[in-house]
Amino acid sequence: MKKGFTVVELLLAVGLSALVVSTATYLLHQFFSEHKNLEVWSSGQFEMSSALKDIEGDVRNIVRFDPKEEGAQEYLGIAAIAAGSEPSQCLNTADAPVMRYTSLDRKSRSERVLRAWSEVDSSGKTQPKDELRISADNSTSSLFTQSKGPKEIVLVDADRRYIRRYEVVRHVMHLNSNTDPYDNLPKVDSFGNPVFFNYVSVFLNNPKGIVNENTNKKASVFVTGSEVYNSRTYFVCLRKTDRSLIKINQATNEVSVLLLNTNADFEIERFVIGYLGTRRGVRVEPANFQANMAGATGDCVNTILLEINLKATQAFINRTQQNAVGEVKKDIVRRRTVFSPNLNIKRPLSCQE
Repeated sequence: MKKGFTVVELLLAVGLSALVVSTATYLLHQFFSEHKNLEVWSSGQFEMSSALKDIEGDVRNIVRFDPKEEGAQEYLGIAAIAAGSEPSQCLNTADAPVMRYTSLDRKSRSERVLRAWSEVDSSGKTQPKDELRISADNSTSSLFTQSKGPKEIVLVDADRRYIRRYEVVRHVMHLNSNTDPYDNLPKVDSFGNPVFFNYVSVFLNNPKGIVNENTNKKASVFVTGSEVYNSRTYFVCLRKTDRSLIKINQATNEVSVLLLNTNADFEIERFVIGYLGTRRGVRVEPANFQANMAGATGDCVNTILLEINLKATQAFINRTQQNAVGEVKKDIVRRRTVFSPNLNIKRPLSCQE
């Protein structure tokens, strides 16, 4: 005689199946929810690291000016901006300070000065005798070409006596010219054939200061063979409107967003900048960094602390608490300490004590 399943057995089987399916569904939901939360967490860490790495690349190439620029505020190539002097886009508080710096563009080819140029005599002037004449050619790697040129350059004297920044007003290319850029005379070789030169004439102004004021001229003379570098001067801050981390090019007013404050899962709570002059007996740790560069200590700065703190939004905390097995992560912190070799050059002897 054939035996079938009783109703009780069928109900038990259905109940067990439903329990297994619901348990598996719950575990899968937990897995994918936790995976999503970890992705959000990891994405936040990656974006923070990327933002700090961008600033770090600039900081490593900050140039120390000698002599300092003099305007409403002195500027040696890096500055902590006092409240009230920041660009209109920037917050400027204890949790959101503003930094300004000038960084050399190492990706661009440097050029050479072909005749002496004096800041006092020629900056802001437009006569042929006021031209800064530097090396150039037809290649795309040339610092100046017919179609492009930097908005700002740094001149480094051949014997490192002067390191100064200038605004580029305009430039004129001289390719295959028979006129020697040094003395304006035509040249011939030993066989009487004309010699041709490639160079560019550049007209310069002293750059604007921190609050776009005029800066004072200095008695800086750059001899033949001095070096010319492309440079950019930036402000770094949290934006007033949304607390996104931004970088502003002072010459062009172009804004680059380094870390967008999306306000969906994590918000930028703090952006910390610290300044330190490394010397014997001083450890490079966060507690020793200063929030500003006031007084003589500014001349000694060569190391910068960068830190971003993200805080989880309530929406993220609520979603995570429902699904997380362990502790809910509510903060992300990324910190970077950057030594700038150029800022270590020509520091006063008192900085070593």
